[in-house]
Amino acid sequence: MPPLAALIPFLGKAVAGAKGLVGLGGAAKAATGVGSAMKAGSMIPGVIGSAGSRMAGGKLASALGGLGKTSFMKNASALMPKTAAEWGMRVAPDAIFGTIAGAMTPGDLGDKMIAGTAATAGGALGGLGLRGVVGGFAPKVMNNAVADITTEMIGGIGGDMAAQGVADSILRVKGGGTTPYEKMANDQQKELEQRILQQYLSGKGGYPMGNGLV
Repeated sequence: MPPLAALIPFLGKAVAGAKGLVGLGGAAKAATGVGSAMKAGSMIPGVIGSAGSRMAGGKLASALGGLGKTSFMKNASALMPKTAAEWGMRVAPDAIFGTIAGAMTPGDLGDKMIAGTAATAGGALGGLGLRGVVGGFAPKVMNNAVADITTEMIGGIGGDMAAQGVADSILRVKGGGTTPYEKMANDQQKELEQRILQQYLSGKGGYPMGNGLV
């Protein structure tokens, strides 16, 4: 028998043996897969229970947070003015001081309007805002008239200061880099320096008096 023909039976047996080994390996893998599936199946209830607990806890926290927000908004809105008379009582003082601030501001009508509007809006919004925040968290505190007035006054002062900074920024843009008060101070300083120079050159010397420049 030629050598190649003699090797054929041995090759057939080798292939059959290899197939058998592969089959055994596949069976082992299948058994491993079954074991993993059974293990994963046993873990499913725990995973589902854990996820359900987290979802329930999240919903509870969300519900409590929503309840807190609703309570705060309800308390705060209850303190807001409802009628024109209430609005007038709360805003009128800020409007008066805003008008005074605008009238005292040097410059043209636009400068006065900017300063007066900012003072009025800042005072009113600051007072009402702080009153609403305090009343939202502690509504019973605002039943005290002294606490009510004090809270609105503090908020009004803080709002007025914040609005003044905004107004100054707008006035600087409008005035080319200076507010009306800064421009007035610069003009007075230049005028004072000019008068000092004039008296010095005239031989009088000394510090000029009068016209509020001392």
